Amino acid sequence: MSTFTISLDLEPFLSQWFIHEHGGSQPVTLARGSAESDILELFLAQQPDVVPQLPGDGETQIYIPTFKYKEVRTFNFLPLHAKMALKHVIRNRFIVQLWNDLHKFEYQSLRNDHLIYAWMEAHGIECTETNWCAIYKIYYRKRKTYLTLKSQKKRSDLKQ
Repeated sequence: MSTFTISLDLEPFLSQWFIHEHGGSQPVTLARGSAESDILELFLAQQPDVVPQLPGDGETQIYIPTFKYKEVRTFNFLPLHAKMALKHVIRNRFIVQLWNDLHKFEYQSLRNDHLIYAWMEAHGIECTETNWCAIYKIYYRKRKTYLTLKSQKKRSDLKQ
């Protein structure tokens, strides 16, 4: 692992989850072969001739892994659209884990507020109302999509 880092501006709950999922310390050390590491390997570029920006407050720091064909001293810049792609991968992984962990309790009469707070605690996310509301909205949208697709499938099965 190199000492070079990149910084991402993630939502607080997403940053806390991402840091927790990768060992709990910052800068984050990515696992080799992870989707995030693969994006870095593909899109890391040479530093442009402009002065590099220093990380801002609250940004998540990620160590740049060493890659066989990209020397980290030369390839240590992540272009804007590659950063956006990395953020989308992190967010999608978060949504998948949230859904996989919580949807099985849907009809078990557990209250969603307790369930989501327990999930937040288990995944290193600070239990604030702001974080809870953001996560609940993500879960609710995913649940609504799932139930809509499920009811459409039932209707199509009945027609056959």
